[in-house]
Amino acid sequence: MGIAQKLVRNALWQVLSFLPKDSKKVVCQSYYGRGYSDSPKALAEELRRRGWKVYWTVKSQEDALSLPEDVTPLVIDSPKAIWHLCTAGAWVDNSRKWAYTQKRGATRYVQTWHGLPLKRIEGDAAGALDESYVIAAKKDSAMCDLFLSNSVFLTEVYRRAFWYQGEVLECGFPRNDMLFVPDREAENKVRGALGLAEGKRLALYAPTFRRDQGLSVYDLDYRRLTEALGKRFGGEWLVLAKLHPNIAAKAGELNLDRRWVVNASGYADIQDLYLACGALVTDYSSVMFDYMNTGKPCFLYVNDVESYRGDRNFYFDLDSLPFVRSEDNNELERAVLEYEEERQRERTAAFCREWGIKEDGSAARRAADWLEGKSKA
Repeated sequence: MGIAQKLVRNALWQVLSFLPKDSKKVVCQSYYGRGYSDSPKALAEELRRRGWKVYWTVKSQEDALSLPEDVTPLVIDSPKAIWHLCTAGAWVDNSRKWAYTQKRGATRYVQTWHGLPLKRIEGDAAGALDESYVIAAKKDSAMCDLFLSNSVFLTEVYRRAFWYQGEVLECGFPRNDMLFVPDREAENKVRGALGLAEGKRLALYAPTFRRDQGLSVYDLDYRRLTEALGKRFGGEWLVLAKLHPNIAAKAGELNLDRRWVVNASGYADIQDLYLACGALVTDYSSVMFDYMNTGKPCFLYVNDVESYRGDRNFYFDLDSLPFVRSEDNNELERAVLEYEEERQRERTAAFCREWGIKEDGSAARRAADWLEGKSKA
């Protein structure tokens, strides 16, 4: 964007932010405009059922393809998008808004965030953040009216590290509500989107990214993994590899063999993948805490634990997590073959008690109730 365009954009924000607000209009965004997904999607679905007008900001028209027909796409930074943001009664986002964003008047901003973190984030990892991000994050927190939390622990992180002292609703993450009422069609939906035939059972590999955005750590032996899953749980297996959005474009460099693994990085909503897949392999990603709600087998593959710990450090001791940790393919194979369902269940329950984790499938309803209560007020 050129200097003249930025000046026009900023002027529009300054002028239009004073316009009256439509109390039943919400503008949502997920992961900086990457499509219809995550907790903003789940909350938008609840608001649609209640008769709200839902708008969705996207980076491009391609990202708008995932939207339902009655959700209106808005291209980020377009005059139309700025107009609707400035006249909406509510905003919903799961990531930070840009520093030039202006919020005035009766607009209520719900920040869902995007997961219970394992690695240190925001102010707790200030040394790993760009100064421009910190400036934007502080302004974003100042604009927020409500943060959604799934635990006593995360609420404390918000208070300490997010430069935020406003209201927090410990209701869980709306994106996880669907995990408590499983969609029997989720697997068919995933298979159709990825062009997968019936027959093989599905496992999900969903690692986080590394600061250098390199791929060398993703050396999972997919053939050995699928064979181990078959021996332990029965049937033939296929791995769906979903890389973090920051490196998803590089998935083609991994030379994935479709006999054992398929690239699912382009599939927008990982919650569908949770429902479709019978096991998860991850590393330091917060997906482990979401998948925990399914009660299905979860395994940690962390072949660079010391270097990663030095980069970001962790909130939790890895050995305190409910899931077996492996540092090479031999250990991962053994972890799958020796998996004990009761052990994971007991450790999960203890972990949730220790950190005050609260998920019961009602997060979207409770967040929508909050918004409607504020609108009436």
